[in-house]
Amino acid sequence: MARVKQTDRAEARRRYRQATSQEAAIDGAADDAPAEPGDGKAEAARAGRPTKSTAGKPAGAKQQPAARPGITTAFRAAYHPAHFREDFAALPGLLRHYAFFVPVAMIVVGTVVASIFFNYTGGQFAWQILVSPGSGFGLPQLVTGFFAPRASYMLGFIVSVIQGIAATIFLLALSDRLGHPFPSDQIPGLLLQAFVAGPVSGTLFAAAAAWYRRFLALSGPKRTAANTRSQSRSASRGGSRR
Repeated sequence: MARVKQTDRAEARRRYRQATSQEAAIDGAADDAPAEPGDGKAEAARAGRPTKSTAGKPAGAKQQPAARPGITTAFRAAYHPAHFREDFAALPGLLRHYAFFVPVAMIVVGTVVASIFFNYTGGQFAWQILVSPGSGFGLPQLVTGFFAPRASYMLGFIVSVIQGIAATIFLLALSDRLGHPFPSDQIPGLLLQAFVAGPVSGTLFAAAAAWYRRFLALSGPKRTAANTRSQSRSASRGGSRR
């Protein structure tokens, strides 16, 4: 009986060792098996490794700078239609902008210079480019249109009306002191030009200057290169922060 009990115990120990070795072999095979595709993403996400973003682009990839538009595209994109309601609502703030009061100051200074030095070349030059409406280069209106943040046509019209008032004062109040530099038959035509042709041409001059400013901003290679450099710097800073 003792021999039979010892045989049973030995057999039980042998079966236990065999079951333990089989479980260890199964665990080792599971460790050597290739990982599933989803497991890699989860581990990479847990480890903080860059994965593909929702847009399908790598998260660490730099954004490519936009290409400079062509001349025809910039020519069309520089045109902005007039929004009368919004521009009229923004007019009080625009009248405090330097794009308005600097051209008005130019007209006042030109009127003073023309009235004092009209018999000289400088006085006549100031009259032609700063005071006389609808003539010369429309310099005050060009300054208005080039620097106005919006509603350049509206500011150009107002500046032209102020220019017409300055020209009227110059013609009627200062002509006696200057010895009537303009014949009396020309004054009605000059007044008509001051309040009809002057505001119309001034509005067009200001709108054209605003269009030209936007055209330069769209097609200028220097500004495009500067924008590209700033974008690359911001992208590199963002990458370094990560």
